[in-house]
Amino acid sequence: MAFTIVGDAAIVVGGVDQTRAAAVFTGGDTDDAYAVDALAAARTAANDTVGTITAWICPGDKTSTAAIVSFNDANVIEFIDFKLVAGKLTAACTDGTVAQWATATTAASIEAHTWYHVALVQDGRPHIYINGVEQALTDTVTTDLTEWFNNCDGIDKGWIGASSIGGAGAVGEEFVGGISDVKYYNVALTQTQLMNDYLGQHLVTDCIAWYKMDALTDYATGGGTYDMVAVSDVYLTPSYNNFISKFRKFGCVAADVVGIAENHGKITALIVNAA
Repeated sequence: MAFTIVGDAAIVVGGVDQTRAAAVFTGGDTDDAYAVDALAAARTAANDTVGTITAWICPGDKTSTAAIVSFNDANVIEFIDFKLVAGKLTAACTDGTVAQWATATTAASIEAHTWYHVALVQDGRPHIYINGVEQALTDTVTTDLTEWFNNCDGIDKGWIGASSIGGAGAVGEEFVGGISDVKYYNVALTQTQLMNDYLGQHLVTDCIAWYKMDALTDYATGGGTYDMVAVSDVYLTPSYNNFISKFRKFGCVAADVVGIAENHGKITALIVNAA
């Protein structure tokens, strides 16, 4: 249980056994995101026909719609979008206002306050993986399952933790929680390669951009070419885990914390909301 709440007091219990450097998205303001526009424009110019997006996510809420990685045209409804919707991973591609494909994991497998390795692969049709395992999908649009950056030649904006798929520049679907270790490959990774990535055996070959979330740096290029740009109320932390995710969900401030104890890899915090 994340919280035990009695009146103005709460006990928050969470684990610290899986801690990652992460971009933290508070959800308190609009346009909370990291922009990666140079990466988006470069993949459009390269006319990628296949590719792979990977990330680690720790959502603070599984009921909402939360973008993980999204690429779009700043002026027209054209995008490649990878997000979480009510516990399901979904992906979609629209080219010049025409929906090309849309799919979602059949099962709602993502829980709040837990780290997951997720991947979207395009190899002639979209595939979605969780923790290195391919998921059963339900397609809702199948106009052209092969679409990727090659035909979406207006894409010039990229986002981590938000999307802008309406064609008018408005940013929405802001993620709440932590996102870590985002990568883009210009090849379709195999299930074996994705399982290795999940297990921490990072594949460097064909990795075009790699955001470790310990800085704004793109480590695939050594920094500078595709570095992130922070937008609005976001920040990086070296240690984001189950406890911190639950703690943030409760929405307390430091002054509200009465006591913290650690026992067998779990932290318990007693919080009393200040008047």
